[in-house]
Amino acid sequence: MRQGCRERHRSGPQRAMIYAILVGLVGLAFGSAQLLARAGDPPPLKVDEATTKVNLGDPMTEDGQARRRAMSFGRQHTPSPLIIPDQSIPLRFSHAVHLEKAEMKCVDCHRSAMGSVRSRDVNLPKESVCLNCHDIEFPDDTPKAHCETCHPGYEPQWQEGKDRIRTSHVKNHPPAVRFPEPHLKFNHKVHVERGIGCERCHGDMSRHDLATRENALPVMGTCLECHDDKQAPGACTTCHIAAPDGRIQTALPGGSLEPAGWYHRDAHDEDWLRTHRFAASLTDSYCASCHTQKDCVDCHNGVRKPLKVHPNNWILTHTMAARKNVPDCSSCHRSQTFCVDCHQLAKVSPDAPNRPPETLRFHPEGWVDAQGRRGENHHAFEAQRNIRSCAACHTEDSCMQCHSAKTNLRRPGVSPHPPGFVGSGACDRMLAKNSRVCLKCHESGSREMSCR
Repeated sequence: MRQGCRERHRSGPQRAMIYAILVGLVGLAFGSAQLLARAGDPPPLKVDEATTKVNLGDPMTEDGQARRRAMSFGRQHTPSPLIIPDQSIPLRFSHAVHLEKAEMKCVDCHRSAMGSVRSRDVNLPKESVCLNCHDIEFPDDTPKAHCETCHPGYEPQWQEGKDRIRTSHVKNHPPAVRFPEPHLKFNHKVHVERGIGCERCHGDMSRHDLATRENALPVMGTCLECHDDKQAPGACTTCHIAAPDGRIQTALPGGSLEPAGWYHRDAHDEDWLRTHRFAASLTDSYCASCHTQKDCVDCHNGVRKPLKVHPNNWILTHTMAARKNVPDCSSCHRSQTFCVDCHQLAKVSPDAPNRPPETLRFHPEGWVDAQGRRGENHHAFEAQRNIRSCAACHTEDSCMQCHSAKTNLRRPGVSPHPPGFVGSGACDRMLAKNSRVCLKCHESGSREMSCR
């Protein structure tokens, strides 16, 4: 009896552990599916097509494929419609049937792709290729050869007295397939000559019925598997249309081409204004594929005020952001001119010409000491913590009144450097990096200017 109770008590933690493991496995599987979706591979179906009550239509038709896309069947990451414009394929066709059941090969129908050198080439088979198997003289034989077998809803009207085994003898032709010219460069012939098979770019077409932009054309990630500047050229304009200045042509007939963030974490979404600095800091050349220096300067010169950066009440609320330096004020503004000029007009700065009333004091007692003694309220602590707050009202001349070694100042120079700075490695490094900063306070040729 007691043994049975102990077994039941053990089963609780055991069940909890098993449950946690199962939850973890489910989460891992879901995460893997998401990664596959971002890479362009088909994730598991969200709905069982065999049991769903939703009418998904005929998968061999354009309407059936559209319904599957609406139900999130197939890849979630597909080629951009700006690069590959919307196509019209008013046919009923199954690659799976032809590749698996008929045991055909891609080149049996798409032979022209072997020599195609332009992306605008429509490498579909001519009607005569289809008629090699679909004998319209015997339309009921297998495979079927009735017009509506491949052209759903089409009823031919034959010319009087003409032979009905020739499709050119119809009065009305079925809707034509329309493939607008892609805004992309591609050479099938080069890839074929390098031994790159059709399935490397187009995937396993035996898994698909009607081939569309969404399920049969490669995404950019597929191209980048080879175009890495080692196996094949990695420049963006290898495939993308180039503008006259050599950059990617982003102004396309359907809109402006922008990264979606699938490969470089550079989605130009609502958060891009705040996060683009991370991508920009990695490499200038990547941004320069689409942008000119003017695109950066237009926002970063501090003249234009994008409302997404600063709201209309920014003057009243910018103080906290300025003290935290988020966003970095100096990326657009020069504190020695932009901030000081505004603060002088607002009579916040003590400097002329709009000096505030002498009765007002901004800094606490002990803020400045001519002998350099540091009390608890000494300005040195604040300057070391956040020199930008000082630069909001003061210029370099304010500091040099006390901290310059030059003799033409009103007060003896109080060194801003720590003890032992002259002759140290820090002095050598600062001098080598930018000697003009040192000349603000030191005379050229002086002992200090040689760090001795």
